[in-house]
Amino acid sequence: MQAARLLQIEQLRIMLVDDETSVREALSEILSRRGWRVSGFGNAEEAINALRHEHFDAVLADINMPGIGGMDFLRMAKESAPAVPVIMITGYPSIDLAVEAIKFGAVDFLPKPFKADELEIIVRKAVRNAGNEAGRPVDKTRAIGTLPELARKRLEDKIKELSILHTISESLDDVNEKEDIFRKTMDIAQIIADSERAFVLVAEHDTNELVVRGEAGYESGPSIAGMKLSTKDEPFREVISTKSYAYFASGGGALGSLLPGPGSVPVLLAPLVINREVVVILGLAGKTGGKELTNDALSLLLNLTAKAALKLENIALSENIFLSIIAAMNSLLNALDARDTYTKDHSHRVTQYAVKIARAMGCPQDVIDSISFAGPLHDIGKIGVRDDILLKAGNFTVEEREVMKSHVVRGEEILRPLNLLNSEKAVVLYHHERWDGSGYPMGLAGCEIPLVARIFSVADTFDAMTSTRPYRRALGIDVARDEITRCKGTQFDPEVVNAFLESEILKA
Repeated sequence: MQAARLLQIEQLRIMLVDDETSVREALSEILSRRGWRVSGFGNAEEAINALRHEHFDAVLADINMPGIGGMDFLRMAKESAPAVPVIMITGYPSIDLAVEAIKFGAVDFLPKPFKADELEIIVRKAVRNAGNEAGRPVDKTRAIGTLPELARKRLEDKIKELSILHTISESLDDVNEKEDIFRKTMDIAQIIADSERAFVLVAEHDTNELVVRGEAGYESGPSIAGMKLSTKDEPFREVISTKSYAYFASGGGALGSLLPGPGSVPVLLAPLVINREVVVILGLAGKTGGKELTNDALSLLLNLTAKAALKLENIALSENIFLSIIAAMNSLLNALDARDTYTKDHSHRVTQYAVKIARAMGCPQDVIDSISFAGPLHDIGKIGVRDDILLKAGNFTVEEREVMKSHVVRGEEILRPLNLLNSEKAVVLYHHERWDGSGYPMGLAGCEIPLVARIFSVADTFDAMTSTRPYRRALGIDVARDEITRCKGTQFDPEVVNAFLESEILKA
């Protein structure tokens, strides 16, 4: 990779064909920023008429259009102006579409989503290649639909590119942790660019710092993990302000600290943009004397960073939704706590006890996670129980007891819109089921009761006995332990009771 800039092509006239006004406006703005003149058309008929009577340097056309579709438009465009390069755009890329598009004369095939830089690269390449072929006579006798050598080579390159794009998508789809996304992005980028080293910088805009959160190719030298740099230092300031990739030499300065060693090597810095803000910068350091980074490779790298940014954005969105759910649940718990001060503290204590029992049983992490998340919510249904019943100091009547029992069903109904996991719902709905089948609400018995509920039942009962309630004082730990042991095999799962007796709860 060498520090080379793309070919500068000024004052291009671009035809843009897409039936969606918003898409035309967005693409027109992107292309106009390059100083190019853009003519937009909402249908193929108008575009073909203009192509027959006006000069255009390149055509961008959507494949899916009403009336005359994209492929029909392509055939008509190549008949009307065979020397003008046509680039087809689609949101549903496939090798079959690429074959058909290039077979009928498209110079390139651009899958959505793409970045502005990637679009510019493809347009420049198409115009440059068309200029190189301008002196060759156009063979109008060749039947449309055949594949001359140049088109065959273009098709092979595009199939290879689509294969790489498919690999990129599959690789990123398989990961859901930020660190794994950073690692996958660096690995794929190094293969595409044939770079020697790679690093990932995460922007912390509140402190104006860039922190190294990933590195590759540093095995033989000092690690740069955790290194902090300023967002105000060049060359990072330029990349952040322009939100665009750039080449630099590594000699000295901030890049020198990331790439220690004698001499300098060319470095590509590519931003990952989320909500119009640079959140990550991918850095690739070329090999000394390595090959120049081609426009095709750069286009693939920009596609990679776009998909990685989208993946990070989805994770951030999921985290925000999760935090919103937690905030909503805390609001409900606070409302319940305002009515019954026992309930909130009880819920958190029971959750801690249940986690300790689950660990004593050697449960997998997903079971522990379900208990940790749903545990504090297990009595949320009590928010629908009347105060005269919820806060009653004496014994319940038969009717009042049925109302209290309904809190588990009410709780599941309250939480249903959150689409909790089955194991999380089980904590709320089944923590009053009994091993012998005499519990509620379903009368489940034995292993019909989900494991998380069997664990929570023991923890819930232990805390209920060792806490002061409106109708009695707290019992001692020894009394509660003996009572749970006595109910082993009737109210409680024997294995859960054994784990309870061996857990840290009784050793504290």
